[in-house]
Amino acid sequence: MLNIVIGAGILALPGLAVKQVGDHAFLAWILCALASLPLLGVFIVMGRRYPDAGGIAHYAMIGFGRRGYTVASFLLLGAVLFGLPSIALTGGHYLSGVTGLPPFASGLLLLALATAMHMAPSALVSRVNALMAVVITVAIVLLALAGALLANSGEGAAHVPSLLPETLEPARVALPFMMLFFAFTGWEMAANTAEEFSNPRRDFPIAMLASFALTVSIYLVIAFATQRLGLDAGFETAFVDIARVSLGASGGMAVAWLAGAIILANLAGAIWAVSRMLYSLSREGILPAFVRTTRGGSPWLAVGMTSLALASVLCASGAGLFRLDWMLALAGQNFLILYGIAALSFLRIARNAAEVLLAVLAGALAAYLVVAHGLAPAYPLALVVVALLVAGACRPAPARPTPPEEVRGSA
Repeated sequence: MLNIVIGAGILALPGLAVKQVGDHAFLAWILCALASLPLLGVFIVMGRRYPDAGGIAHYAMIGFGRRGYTVASFLLLGAVLFGLPSIALTGGHYLSGVTGLPPFASGLLLLALATAMHMAPSALVSRVNALMAVVITVAIVLLALAGALLANSGEGAAHVPSLLPETLEPARVALPFMMLFFAFTGWEMAANTAEEFSNPRRDFPIAMLASFALTVSIYLVIAFATQRLGLDAGFETAFVDIARVSLGASGGMAVAWLAGAIILANLAGAIWAVSRMLYSLSREGILPAFVRTTRGGSPWLAVGMTSLALASVLCASGAGLFRLDWMLALAGQNFLILYGIAALSFLRIARNAAEVLLAVLAGALAAYLVVAHGLAPAYPLALVVVALLVAGACRPAPARPTPPEEVRGSA
């Protein structure tokens, strides 16, 4: 889950937040963390109660039936089709100076490595992902802590800004919200892994909450280190300055390799989740049965299909057909729509007043984000139309056994 959530944005966003709002940046990170809690709560309750490889699409089926499931699946696949190549391309930009390759070629290399990992048995992939998460988390935290402790320690160092503003201005705290909020997304993809927990009712919430706590802690440490640097320029590459304080002249090279490792882990986690969604679509009769082909517990054919689609978009981007900002915008709006669908599904099956309140808060947040982000409706509408046509044309798969907790309706 850490690999799915933590992306290369953490290398740029802390500096950009300081550029926008100065000594209010640390509070802005805290605001985004708190605002994401209702959505996290929805995914935790739904994943615990209805663990399924379909993730958020399965939640849509619970709330709105087979058509809801197909619409949510197509919206999610439409989001990752552009979102994941943009992540790979971001990593390619970091690594191009090291590898000497064009950014899209470095991105293809990262994508190929992430795909190759998933050709191993599922248990081994899980252990490798866990090891990557530990190494990356430790490296980020050590660099950030060293930068925070060593920054401004020399003679003639810049003035160290206060961590919290002397005079609080709520409008300034909220200003970078949209930019920072997407650093707290990714748990909607983690929901696709719930079915693979040996005891999802107990362990899925623990994994979600623990990864959230660790992610927030990492972000706050980096935000603290960035604010302590007292930057006057180079806000987009603040983490290079943090690494330079810690490692000297080799800091820039360290950040490039660290960014590559983060992106590789990010892609590996996302491919895990997307391949499980394709597996779920096959199980529901939307995709052919052969997509469910597994080896060692890993749906290797679904992994290959996922990687091929992502590589095609990445190559098209390298040829100049797609711009990075356009790809990110299309992916972002689809995710926002999916948050709203998840909140509405949860509202329809809420069992008590607390769950109704949680659903309303999550839905209100999703609606605010859609309005603030702006919406280019042609792409999601086209996906919805195609999904409805597919749902009408495909025969439903045989019903699967209903989990006991769904029958009993227990909490």
